[in-house]
Amino acid sequence: MKVIQAEVFLVVLEEGSVAAAARQLGRSRTTISSVLSSFEDELAVTLFERSGNELAATPIAWAIKPDCIRLLQSARQIEQRCQQQRSGIESTLRIARDDALPERFWRETMTALKQQFPLTGISVYLAPPQELPELVDWQSVDLAFGLAQQNEPHESLQFRPLGGLRVMMVTGPEHALCRLPLVHDDDLQQYTQVTTAYLQDDLLVPQLSGASNYLALTQFELIRDAVISGAGWSRLPQPVIMEQLKNEQLRVLKHPGALNWQSYQLICEQGYAMGRVASWLEQQVVRYLTQFG
Repeated sequence: MKVIQAEVFLVVLEEGSVAAAARQLGRSRTTISSVLSSFEDELAVTLFERSGNELAATPIAWAIKPDCIRLLQSARQIEQRCQQQRSGIESTLRIARDDALPERFWRETMTALKQQFPLTGISVYLAPPQELPELVDWQSVDLAFGLAQQNEPHESLQFRPLGGLRVMMVTGPEHALCRLPLVHDDDLQQYTQVTTAYLQDDLLVPQLSGASNYLALTQFELIRDAVISGAGWSRLPQPVIMEQLKNEQLRVLKHPGALNWQSYQLICEQGYAMGRVASWLEQQVVRYLTQFG
């Protein structure tokens, strides 16, 4: 069975005559009749009852119509996927990311990506930034996006800075630290630090910075919400707290280290060949980060 046979059959079925199908497909009537006859011979059934120039579809013709439609759709998808591969568009892309950039950005970006590259399969895994290098190193994902961390060197990985973000020391407006005219490290020690939890050697550990007691969570948005509810203080990237700072749900502490710049990066294997989808995604992240600095 050939794809052209199914295509001709469907057009003849839709148009109701060989002549109309020939005009629709830009072929001669002889060619259309020949293809249709060969299709019937191959299937060993009569698809159309012929009476002069008139055709009447048989019950089996209507029965196989959905299958022929699916066959054409599959054939076109195969052709498109092969064309996509030839043009440097990945057939699949596995991404890991943290949530230092807002979910709205990622939701809109993924929607636009699928519109731009509809045949590329995209998998996205949300993880703390500390886990991202290992995910790439283990080849669990193709590339990762996240805040730069003080990780051990990975000779097999490439860390590509895409831009910078302010990381701010914040707490809720009613927290005791917020009322101090100047916050010292000793002051921080007295209150709970809400920080990042991540897996290290199969153990869940906190990322601590100047606090002996802590509440560790795996996502920045969860940390932000805990701080708003009064759980403690934290260091959070600017994009996930902009709205809350504007609405005064959060306040920046008056601490010498309250504002710091931190790189936002792409992580991939050394020598990783960026396809068109990965390059497009990198450009969207870079464009978003320009507003911060």
